[in-house]
Amino acid sequence: MDGAEIEESLGIAVIKHSEKKPGGLDETMSHFPSVDDPSQLCIVGDRLLTDIVFGNLHGMLTVHTLPLCMGEENKNDNTIAKVIRTVENKIMYGRWPGKKIRSYTLEHKIWKGESECPLVLADDKDTLTKPLLGDIDKD
Repeated sequence: MDGAEIEESLGIAVIKHSEKKPGGLDETMSHFPSVDDPSQLCIVGDRLLTDIVFGNLHGMLTVHTLPLCMGEENKNDNTIAKVIRTVENKIMYGRWPGKKIRSYTLEHKIWKGESECPLVLADDKDTLTKPLLGDIDKD
């Protein structure tokens, strides 16, 4: 699945830039003219050493996901990227050294963490007991 297909199916813009991540901040920021600080953005990606490092270097909130495409849909994915993604995940989510690396989590400029603003993931099978991120308390 390429960027155009993702935009079509999810209804959101995929930010395209000519400079490889972790570069490309200026091009990314140009997509958001009302945003003056990268910490106001969230980057979602499946590559730790490109997407997530890019976001973290620039103070963005980051969300690491599984690849959007699997199996047959993913047959045209870059073979080197697939291998590197696998190695990145094994290192970062393994017992060692991942546990040690993850212990150095930096505080985000805006999102102060689970204790102040819990992130709750849900699907139609779940019953929510807490509001989703972004819900506003109307009281």
